[in-house]
Amino acid sequence: MYRPVIAPAPDSPASQAVGLDLDGTLAVDQGWQGGRIGLPQPGAMNALRLLAARRAVFVFTARPERWLPEVVDWVSWYSGLDAFFDPDPERAYWQVVGGPILVTRTKVGAAVYVDDRAVHHAGDWGATLATVSHAIGLDRVGAVPA
Repeated sequence: MYRPVIAPAPDSPASQAVGLDLDGTLAVDQGWQGGRIGLPQPGAMNALRLLAARRAVFVFTARPERWLPEVVDWVSWYSGLDAFFDPDPERAYWQVVGGPILVTRTKVGAAVYVDDRAVHHAGDWGATLATVSHAIGLDRVGAVPA
C-alpha cells in the first residue's frame, strides 16, 4: 500500500501533528469497566515519547469529557511527559513539537492518526466498503447493497 510521506511544512499546521487513540491503541482495551484505563500496550509509551520529540502529539478518545482528567494523568504517569486536556471544541490543530501532549475528544488536523479501529481508505470505496462490511459483520448476513 502506497502512503505519501507527510513532512512538516510551515504552511500546513496538520503536517506537524500525530494523533494517537487511547483505548486499544495506547492502552490495552479491557472494555468499559467503570472508566478504568488499561495498562499501556507494549511499546506504546516508547513510541509516544519518540513521536513527541519530533512532532506535536495529541491523544484522542471517545470517552466522556468528565473522564479526560484521568486520561491526562494516565498519559503523564506512563509516558513521563506533560499532558493537558483542552475542552475547546473549536481547536483545529495542535502544533507544539516537543511540548505537552494534548488530550482531546476533538479530531484535530494531523499528518496521521493511529487507531485500532481505523480502516485505511486509499481512494477505492469498493475495497473500503468491503473491509468495513467485514469488520462489522455485514459480509456474514448477506450481500452489501451497491
